[in-house]
Amino acid sequence: MGFIYHKFFVHLDGKTSLAFFTKYPSPNTLKDTTAEDLAQFLREHSHNLLGLERAEEILSTIDDTSVDVLRNRTVQSTIWQMKYNQQELKSVEAELFKVYNEFNTTLTSMTGFDYITASKLLSCIGDVRRFPTPAKLARYAGVAPTSHSSGKKDMQFANTRGDRELNSLFYNLAVRMITTYEPGHKAINPFFHEYYHKKLSEGKTKRQALKCVQRRLVNIIWTMLTNNEDYVNPPMIGVERMETENDKQKMKSKTNHQ
Repeated sequence: MGFIYHKFFVHLDGKTSLAFFTKYPSPNTLKDTTAEDLAQFLREHSHNLLGLERAEEILSTIDDTSVDVLRNRTVQSTIWQMKYNQQELKSVEAELFKVYNEFNTTLTSMTGFDYITASKLLSCIGDVRRFPTPAKLARYAGVAPTSHSSGKKDMQFANTRGDRELNSLFYNLAVRMITTYEPGHKAINPFFHEYYHKKLSEGKTKRQALKCVQRRLVNIIWTMLTNNEDYVNPPMIGVERMETENDKQKMKSKTNHQ
């Protein structure tokens, strides 16, 4: 049973998972539990996301109900430690939120930008005034490409230098900005989602298009920090314009055939 725990719950440190392993640390603790009883337990702790089907799945894996006191104690001790760590993390995040607010920045005005990510960026960038232009910040973050000249050729390559932690932050932020979510596969940030797909339509690879998103983010974040301005999405530039151009082409074609 221990080898398939990950199939029961999406996250082992989730609320339902922790409640389950606290009460049922090993198969023997489920020995006299019915599927209906377990289903009710799961419903209460998962807000009705899990029920009878998951309960029956869990109970069907039990093949050894011998008592293992050491195992029970070990699992419960691990769960207690995980809960304690979660409480400590919440405490740290609360303190971080207080410190972040003292900086009086506007980074969290951008959709998809939480204060934890904002705090990490501020920590890596420091005083933005040491970067006179967004290009200098991009080079510092390793987002701007490097050029190598050989004869008449001038080739650009990904920059593997710069602050790698800051580079990772811009990368993860770019991925978040172009991500869609349920229902309806709505974009977290419609502008960046469209900007990314516009770059793909221009022939860039996914990696190159994502790098363009990162570079655009550097420009915007530099401006927000420098001028202490709230984020405002630029006008949609790809899909709407393409639809308008397509409509014009259809009208032109129709006129020519009349």
